[in-house]
Amino acid sequence: MKLIKDKKFLQNIAQYIDLTNTVGGGVVQPQVNMVKRKKETVLQVALPGVSPEQCQVILDKNQLTVMALHQSEQHPAMQIPLFHQNFVLPPYIDFSHLRVVHEGHELRVHLPYLPQGPRFLEIEQR
Repeated sequence: MKLIKDKKFLQNIAQYIDLTNTVGGGVVQPQVNMVKRKKETVLQVALPGVSPEQCQVILDKNQLTVMALHQSEQHPAMQIPLFHQNFVLPPYIDFSHLRVVHEGHELRVHLPYLPQGPRFLEIEQR
């Protein structure tokens, strides 16, 4: 068995296979990590090879959608979804102060908590 030693060819064919798999109905699932901090939770999405221009983050009520689209060079009007993931956010998130940062190969969504946080009510016994 002969091994292919041309790294550029291997990188190009790997991207083509991944894109073809996505177009054919395959699922690309990015690595997602949630880091809880004292004043916020940070949603980290690993996006190797995805530029900030391809990313979209949409907030609709308490549902956060993170997605990336690939635009064909031959057909600029055609966009192919690379991935799409929904997150239901808890009610103690301050939706008016969300921040999204793309740095390196990672997209980070900062989800700050409301000043009070959740309030637990005392249950009376009768």
